[in-house]
Amino acid sequence: MTPSPDICVFTALLWLAFPSVAAVTVTVGSTDKQVLVGKIVTPDEVIDGKVVIQGETIKCVAVDCEEPEGASIFKVTKAFIFPGFVDAHNHVAYNVFPKWTPPKLYEHRSQWQAATAYTKFKAPYNELKKTALCEMVKYGEVKALISGVTTIQGTAPNSLCFRTLIRNAENQNELDIPAGTIRTYILDVDTFKGKVDWTKTKSFVVHIAEGIDERARSEFDTLKQKGLLNGSTAIIHGTALKEAEFEEMASVGAKLIWSPQSNLVLYGRTTDIRLAYRHGVSVSLGVDWNATGSDNLFDELRVAATVNEESLDEVIPAEDWIKLVTVNPARALGLEDQIGRLAPGLKADIVIVAGRDDNPNQSLLLSRLQDVQGVWVGGELLYASRAVIDKVKPGQCEALTVHGSPKRICVKDTKEPVAHSDQTLQQITDILRAKLPSLAPLAP
Repeated sequence: MTPSPDICVFTALLWLAFPSVAAVTVTVGSTDKQVLVGKIVTPDEVIDGKVVIQGETIKCVAVDCEEPEGASIFKVTKAFIFPGFVDAHNHVAYNVFPKWTPPKLYEHRSQWQAATAYTKFKAPYNELKKTALCEMVKYGEVKALISGVTTIQGTAPNSLCFRTLIRNAENQNELDIPAGTIRTYILDVDTFKGKVDWTKTKSFVVHIAEGIDERARSEFDTLKQKGLLNGSTAIIHGTALKEAEFEEMASVGAKLIWSPQSNLVLYGRTTDIRLAYRHGVSVSLGVDWNATGSDNLFDELRVAATVNEESLDEVIPAEDWIKLVTVNPARALGLEDQIGRLAPGLKADIVIVAGRDDNPNQSLLLSRLQDVQGVWVGGELLYASRAVIDKVKPGQCEALTVHGSPKRICVKDTKEPVAHSDQTLQQITDILRAKLPSLAPLAP
């Protein structure tokens, strides 16, 4: 008998409310040798096997990996072991601020940036960053970390105090980038006057066509005129781009970074991803910022999935959702040889997320913050359920309750000789809240 639609809906709601209970059990051994055992999403394939970590590097991903003697063993059940997620674009320091509700929709980013309502909203930022920029960014990093993000684009470059939590694409965070390799991140192509050495530049990330009018679209023409459209170019937003522009992007191998929630709030519509897929342009997802974007990467994925279903003729196939937050952004940021997959030789950036569906892509679309069971950055466990951290790092990390789920997060890092590395999350929060009473919550 075919179940009624009402029963199907009720079952789906039960699944969301009471997913299978994930479990991570630990046999503590060497912190330099670790083995994760469970259902691994590489994401090219899904295998029941092992991920072997030596130091900060993945040594083996397979069914029959040999377990190093004396290693710490993490056995994972009813959950998926993913590559650490990559947020391809986010103004991290702004994520201390609450939501901003624009008084109207706009046609170009310059309009809302000049609006009185936004000027008033942003006013505390200019003062806060003078004395608490490190705290602002680290708070934003924590907000990303608890959603499984291990690399993010959108922090101030060359700021050493940002080396102790997740990776900043700008600051590279010990990614062993070859000497001479350049990554450039700019906001406004109209005012950009530099020249790019494409023999050394692996990633050139730029805000282009953020809006829906001809002025926004014409920024693509400016990009071309300045010789900035290249296979290393990654365009953020591209909301006003049309078929001709996507065809040209595809012809050189340029990429797109998509932030649908923020686009919808500011402009009432978002990028036509059908055109990107039609021409084979690689698409990555970025939250943009807390003000008009999603609260976290899981929410942004759900917004993208809704837009895909309602406005894009489901052009994004079911098997692509994980790629939008792993391999695609790693490639767009020029870091694909370091992060974005679970494979030997890459950095041990890993996230464990409770399974809400047998299919990992569908499960990811259903995931909530409380489902994150563990996050490793370079082989260092920084966030996990309270029981796991208490066994692996007893007395070293702070308690954090996320939607009723007891976690611990490791923010203080005395091993890194950089500014503010000895701060705890509580100290960071206290500093920010004293200056900004409306501080955005980490896990709304």
